[in-house]
Amino acid sequence: MAKDKRRRRGSAFKRPLLIGGLALFLAVDVALVGYAVLGQGDAPSSDAYTPVPVASASDDPSESDAGSTTPEPTAVAVAAPTTYLSAVDESVAYRVAAGTCSATSRPVLEKTDDGGSTWIASTSTTDLSSVFRLQAVDQSYAYMVGLGGTSCLPGLTATYTSGSGFQTYPDRVASAWFLDPANPAVVHAPGGNAAAPCATGAVLAPLDDLRAALLCDDGVIYRTANSGVVWDAGTIIEGASSLAATGNGYVVAGRQAEDCAGVAVVGLSASSAGAAPVAVGCAAETLAAEDTTGPIAIAATDESVWIQLGGTVTVSADGGRTF
Repeated sequence: MAKDKRRRRGSAFKRPLLIGGLALFLAVDVALVGYAVLGQGDAPSSDAYTPVPVASASDDPSESDAGSTTPEPTAVAVAAPTTYLSAVDESVAYRVAAGTCSATSRPVLEKTDDGGSTWIASTSTTDLSSVFRLQAVDQSYAYMVGLGGTSCLPGLTATYTSGSGFQTYPDRVASAWFLDPANPAVVHAPGGNAAAPCATGAVLAPLDDLRAALLCDDGVIYRTANSGVVWDAGTIIEGASSLAATGNGYVVAGRQAEDCAGVAVVGLSASSAGAAPVAVGCAAETLAAEDTTGPIAIAATDESVWIQLGGTVTVSADGGRTF
């Protein structure tokens, strides 16, 4: 009888320990589940916006697709721009026709504040006659580089009032990038004239005082990081027809891309070291009514890409992904 009582007392003693252990297990389990849920909520989004995707060495198709055959991109003949386009953001941009140097012609600078729906035209009042570079600096300040005067020499005209007034600044010409279509084998950089990497340069896209990209008439794009002293070996992008500088590199407008019926947008890094072009987007539906064989003008900011084809302008607010 005494042994039976001791057995019952032992069972009663173990029961609270079992209940306590079970409660502790449940508490730990709930805490772990809560931590997992909160951890998922704080994880960085995979859709974080990058203005223009730039490839790294790991994106080299020779590494990832060693067993596949990639078609070589096709270059198309490129002519000097007939229209220059420069953007401030997704709403504001300037444009001007290239024109020719003559005693009677004056550039007509146009500005839009509504994404290209309407444009306000202002005729330059300086002696500048033709334009081969346009740069929008902010909403009210833009400048043009071209030829002017009786001798058709390079000059720079600027407006600080959105086109309501113009002033010529001959002292600024020396520090400006430009490509004169009449002398396409020479690129003028802030450090002076530099030999182009091809016989005929067509479209020049300056990134800063040292870096620029040049699209030649044979469709090859060259980049420099030292004001044109040295150019890289060149890159061919399918149907490249125009290019522009953006915050972290360049954007290229191309036609005849396999998966784009309109104008394809391709990102190109500022440096050619270990980086390949990256497909960004396609401006197709908004340009469907235009002749896709006509001249293309492209402009870019850190977040927006503008494309003009014929009389149609289309704008992307997400770096060229959608239009």
